[in-house]
Amino acid sequence: MMTTLENPSVLSSSQRRCQVLLMLYLPGFVVTPQSIIDINGVDDDIARQDIAETRDEIQRYHRLNIVTHHDGSYRIEGTTLDQRLCLLHWLRRALRLCPHFISQQFTPALKTELKQLGIARTLYDDTNLRALIAFCSRRLERNFECRDVQFLQLYLQYCLIQHHLGQTPQFSPVQRHWAHSRGEYLAAQEIVRHWQRRVRQSPHADEPLFLSLLFMMLRTPDPLRDAHQLDQRLRHAISRMIGRFRGQTGMRFSDEQGLTDQLYIHLSQALDRSLFGIGIDNSLPEEIGRLYPRLMRTTRDVLFEVEAEFGLRFSDEEMCLVAVIFGAWLMQETDLHEKQVVLLTGDDKASEVLIEGQLRELTLLPLNIRYVSLQTFQKEGAPREAALIITPYATALPLFSPPLIHAVETLNPQQQEHIRAMLES
Repeated sequence: MMTTLENPSVLSSSQRRCQVLLMLYLPGFVVTPQSIIDINGVDDDIARQDIAETRDEIQRYHRLNIVTHHDGSYRIEGTTLDQRLCLLHWLRRALRLCPHFISQQFTPALKTELKQLGIARTLYDDTNLRALIAFCSRRLERNFECRDVQFLQLYLQYCLIQHHLGQTPQFSPVQRHWAHSRGEYLAAQEIVRHWQRRVRQSPHADEPLFLSLLFMMLRTPDPLRDAHQLDQRLRHAISRMIGRFRGQTGMRFSDEQGLTDQLYIHLSQALDRSLFGIGIDNSLPEEIGRLYPRLMRTTRDVLFEVEAEFGLRFSDEEMCLVAVIFGAWLMQETDLHEKQVVLLTGDDKASEVLIEGQLRELTLLPLNIRYVSLQTFQKEGAPREAALIITPYATALPLFSPPLIHAVETLNPQQQEHIRAMLES
């Protein structure tokens, strides 16, 4: 029987959602609005809001859903693979945000279920698991922090329960090939051999693939040490990508190795996320696309080098983060700050929107466009930090003012070149 936590009212929204999610993974525990109220110490409205927000998050990032059954209880619905990947993320988060819940609720519930199912104790004994994790650490040449070791102990115990109940992840041919070809698969095989030495029953053939994926998700890419064949292929693809970016834009990077390393760290993880359907924050692409259309379009073009190499297509969210990396390096390279352009406004909103779009297409660099009404400009002049003024309206130029360009709908080539030179100088 799950108990109510002490002083639950101090829990933050993130902590409450973590606990709600972990309740849904506890074997044999029925999650209802009342159980959430009791454990998290909230009223009915907040309990239902927490469920709704947790549902939205796992739908967005893990393609899962929280459904309400006829008896009012909640269940997670989705594939076994997506459910395991979701728990991988949330359990690591919970170890940081609500360790008390883990030690007092989650861990005892797993141990109880393992005993009740009659699973051989040698497979889930903490001492044996720590020794196995230490062996995998040496095999992978990685140092697992204390929290990683704690996570792996709990997570492997959960996977034992899942396997015993016949709930094994299924992989597509592409996913299967990727998990099998990674260096982490060797460590996964060691866990299987450990399993087979202690019990006669062999695990499902797909469990080693998932264990390989588990270690892949815990990996922090290291551009200096990673030497697997797939890592080398990624480096070569990134080199071609940077060359293509340079060729399309005419912009060079003095420290291409530094840019390559940063792209390698991001894209190593992005490949895993993309191949296994793990989402990331989706709030950026629309805004970044509006503010930096040329940078986004160029990034999509050059990212084809990596997509073609590995036979996939990155989501707009992943592509957006690559664009941000390129943009940051361009700013660092030129030691520039965001230039402020003043767009004088009046009654012709359509022309103003058209001009802003053209301005943002002119440069890859960040651009701060500030709207100032024509009346305010005529009375007060331009802001001191403005580098350029542009307007579709005829107006007199104050005595002291940045350059002013009068544009009627479409900027002519001479105006475009002049503006680009100013913005990138």
